[in-house]
Amino acid sequence: MLVVSLSSTTPRAPTSEDDSEKLKADREILLAAVQKHGTVLRFASKELKADREIVLAAVQKHGTALRFASEELKADREIVLAAVQNYGDALGCAPDETKADREIVLAAVQNDGYALQYAPEELKADREIVLAAVQKHGAALEFAPEELKADREIVLAAVQNDGDALEFAPEELKADREIVLAAVQNDGYALQYAPEELKADRSFMLAAVQMHGYALEYVSDELEADREIVLAAVQQHGYALRFAPNELKADREILLAAVQNDGAALEFAPGELKADREIVLAAVQNYECALQIATDELKADRKIVLAAVQNQGAALQYASEKLKADRKIVLAAVQNDGAALVFASNKLTADREIVLAAVQKHGHALQFASQELMDDPFVKALARRDVEFTCEYLKNLGRLRPTIPSELDALADKIVEIVKYFPGLEQAAQEASAQVHNPRNDNGTYSCAHKRDRNEFEKDFNCE
Repeated sequence: MLVVSLSSTTPRAPTSEDDSEKLKADREILLAAVQKHGTVLRFASKELKADREIVLAAVQKHGTALRFASEELKADREIVLAAVQNYGDALGCAPDETKADREIVLAAVQNDGYALQYAPEELKADREIVLAAVQKHGAALEFAPEELKADREIVLAAVQNDGDALEFAPEELKADREIVLAAVQNDGYALQYAPEELKADRSFMLAAVQMHGYALEYVSDELEADREIVLAAVQQHGYALRFAPNELKADREILLAAVQNDGAALEFAPGELKADREIVLAAVQNYECALQIATDELKADRKIVLAAVQNQGAALQYASEKLKADRKIVLAAVQNDGAALVFASNKLTADREIVLAAVQKHGHALQFASQELMDDPFVKALARRDVEFTCEYLKNLGRLRPTIPSELDALADKIVEIVKYFPGLEQAAQEASAQVHNPRNDNGTYSCAHKRDRNEFEKDFNCE
């Protein structure tokens, strides 16, 4: 139950029976409420359900609120028109005399084609109204009279919007090649409503599967083993391989074409082809779970697993245990999907670079890191995208006064690492570097310079 507080116009749940009673009787509260949630009208008092301004505001917000209006206002033309313009199905709540208003019915079907079912028979026979309805929702053809179901333009518009609308066409139009192809192009399953002679027509079926591979399901028995038709179908939609006969599922060229389009088609390959390296490699490049279907030998194939995790990091779960401990593969997986860290070996969940890459992608991946890295302040800051904390962390690093070269190098590494993952903090990193005690050694090198490339560190952070 939604109401409005006395001090705000924001709807909230009532906290007491008093709140509900205020909603039912307080005009100002109710008006504010229906402007936020039209269906709140249902909780209004009888008097306020007959308040024209309140009801109009309610149906403008949500047309279905019309059902809660007084009988008198359900017959108010302006209110009903506003309701169906917002929610066409509200036509069902209008009285019969209002349903007979052509403008209202036209507005209703333009919003929701299915509203045609509530129109009186004389308006269901109105060609413009029916055409508008099927252009919005093709299946509204079901509610048209027989003479308009036989109207070729109307049926064509219907199946172009919803291929399954072919079900409601008369038999002569179900046999119309252009109409059926338009239906199939929208939804391959629409072919089930076509006559058998079309399903057995080779040129027609070839055109149909090229538009929608799933049309292969309804091909006639005579054509189900036609290699060209099956190949065309899987090239359009790889998963259509499931409708091919077994001998063509075992056809390497057809299977390769299928998995190149949709790696999930590997599911329908015979056992020996699930061990075919080229086929599995093509499959994992566009469907992560294809690795699950592959043989154990290929789950241990480094090139195949790398391709799989680069496409979808979560594919790491199907890799061999050895490859779950492969640093390059795990890094590629978490760079694609940080949560893939959950599938990495224990050793790699303690690898700082890998964990940072994972939480940079998805902060919640931190939960899969080693305890030491979960407790690391910078790793936690990166997981939270906490720029303010990281700035303060940089300042604290700048206050350190290491003297041992290895400690100075470690400090430089930390500063560079922060900028790598928070590229907007270059200035703060420069300031932290400048604060480090004794920035220039006697030999002219920089105490806070990065151990791998001191000149690069000087250039990046002006550590002088």
